[in-house]
Amino acid sequence: MNAFVATMPAVYDRLYGPGEVAEHAAIVARRGASLVHAERWLSPQGPQLCVVAEDRPGLLALVTDALLAQGMGVQAARAFCRVVGKDRLEAVDFLQLHSLGSPKGALAQLDDEALPAFVRALSELISDHAAERAPESTAAWSSSQSSAVTRVYFEREPPSEGRYLLVVESADSDGLLHAVSSTLHAHALRIMACEIRTIDGRAHDRFEVEPVAPRFLKDSELCDVQLAVLEALPASR
Repeated sequence: MNAFVATMPAVYDRLYGPGEVAEHAAIVARRGASLVHAERWLSPQGPQLCVVAEDRPGLLALVTDALLAQGMGVQAARAFCRVVGKDRLEAVDFLQLHSLGSPKGALAQLDDEALPAFVRALSELISDHAAERAPESTAAWSSSQSSAVTRVYFEREPPSEGRYLLVVESADSDGLLHAVSSTLHAHALRIMACEIRTIDGRAHDRFEVEPVAPRFLKDSELCDVQLAVLEALPASR
């Protein structure tokens, strides 16, 4: 179990107790050689979907696409990128779901038929490089919005050397996670960990990211990422 924790970002160990870690390690081990593995997991906060796959740029956006095909959206999420070998990373995502069209806050879960269909859809999307498309964007955000309503910024204190913490606060929508993850992918940033929360219809999301090619980002580059994410948010259109 300690070996599993050692492969995860530091924030993981602060979020989960020994019993939860043991359950997560067992789920991850059951992936084996599969391209994608997914299981339902009953957390103290309610039912969640655990998705395990080899990490790649844009993976989180593909996960949201595959869920959309099953009529599901992400209510809340924690996503981690763990080191499993030299130049090998594995994504371990925990997702609280809701049925599209249902009130936010009403959690749902993939049933015995939808779960394998989701795994097949995600596997096909991963295998199809054409599915990794650049995010749609808009030239400007609506004048009816203001910085008090939608905020995108990098925290001054980074989580660790070479990583950056992006904070997104916005009106929630089913396309928000896809928009952010696609935009980060388009700017060659890999999501190492993230936490997605929705409170009273507002998204309070945090993304720990690092450049795909290790390097330090200039302030001007961080500003470009902030503006691109802001423009891509559904609430800004």
